[in-house]
Amino acid sequence: MRLSRLLPCNCSTSSASPCPTLPFLTVRPSFPKTIVTRIDTTRIPHQDLYNFVMIQGIGSRKGDKQGISLIAAYEFPEQITVTITSRGKYSDVIYCRYFDREKRELGLPFRTHVFPEFAAYCLRREGAAFMSLSDTARGDYSYPVPIVDRTNDELKHFFSVCVAPIYGKEPKWLLLAEFIEHYKLQGATHFYVYIKYIDEYSRIFLDDYIRTGDVEVVVLHDRFQREDDEWQVVELQECLTRAKGHSQWVAFVDLDERLTPTQYSGTLLDYLRSISDSSIGGIQFRQRWILKNESMPAKYLNRNQIATWMPTARYHNTSHVGPSGHTAKCIVDPEKVLIMNVHYVDQFTDAYRLHEVDPEEGVVRHYRDVHLGEWGRIWLKEVEEMGNFSHTNYPEKWMDRLRKNVENRVHYVYGGHH
Repeated sequence: MRLSRLLPCNCSTSSASPCPTLPFLTVRPSFPKTIVTRIDTTRIPHQDLYNFVMIQGIGSRKGDKQGISLIAAYEFPEQITVTITSRGKYSDVIYCRYFDREKRELGLPFRTHVFPEFAAYCLRREGAAFMSLSDTARGDYSYPVPIVDRTNDELKHFFSVCVAPIYGKEPKWLLLAEFIEHYKLQGATHFYVYIKYIDEYSRIFLDDYIRTGDVEVVVLHDRFQREDDEWQVVELQECLTRAKGHSQWVAFVDLDERLTPTQYSGTLLDYLRSISDSSIGGIQFRQRWILKNESMPAKYLNRNQIATWMPTARYHNTSHVGPSGHTAKCIVDPEKVLIMNVHYVDQFTDAYRLHEVDPEEGVVRHYRDVHLGEWGRIWLKEVEEMGNFSHTNYPEKWMDRLRKNVENRVHYVYGGHH
């Protein structure tokens, strides 16, 4: 193919008039490579536990019943777990459908239930490369999704982060940069980022972290209607499933939250590595709210702008530590958790427990926009009743490195393209 065929209309290699500048394009990765299941199983392990929890309704998120819409399928040693966005199907009978590499249906459907919410457990089946679900054994099935391998004994990451769904009109590029670089300083090596909506300028920045293998992105969308903030319950169970067999520990946090050691001398990674009590299935951090009252800049201008606008450097008006369990955030071992909630674990897989981190060791520094969702009008008074506000700083021992890392990454991506 000649080069001129690739150029815009009225523009050729011999044209005297200058050609328009092509837009900045990013290459987004394809779905993980499909695998073929090499083993058959005849039963779902721990089914008695699942039935017991399901009868009690633990983890049911309610809502109007929706049709089936798949996110992904993961093969574990004990079963295949298919994740869905479908609301209102908790405990419903559903059928696992199996497909080979050519997406030809393989064998008979397997009868199971939607449990936990937004998930279904299926038997492993030799030769399966894609999975789907249907409401009846021979009814229409949703478009099949490839099976992601989670059967390896060796985990790829020790500490990762699940990012609550991103949405809203505020530009996200600087929040993303500070968030990711903060947790990298704390020892995180992988980020599961869930998106409902993000501006294109910020998406370009996020794509650069995908390029370097730091981030994988899940776009949350289906053909049904729900409020943006209702996607978080989907993300919680999906990311718990995605992290299982992939990460030893995973934090569940929002984009404006920084789990931060205080008087503890090490990083979050050091803290996690120091845990020797096998009964601990997760650790829980109490909140401190740092009030934010401005929207982030729309575009990158220069390095000085970063130093001025990074939330960790710009905002200091800090609440008292919240009460035990109040809007706390967790880092959990996904092998030990069956159902995750926003602030705590709904159900462990066995007799595990949450360990509450003493605020003198670490807290959530939550850079909360007081104008977002009327938080300032509805919740600020309750936070004020917890105790006096004070001026606090992001830990000095990490501030310079955080600023430098954010500046370097942002400048690398955007440079002089404002």
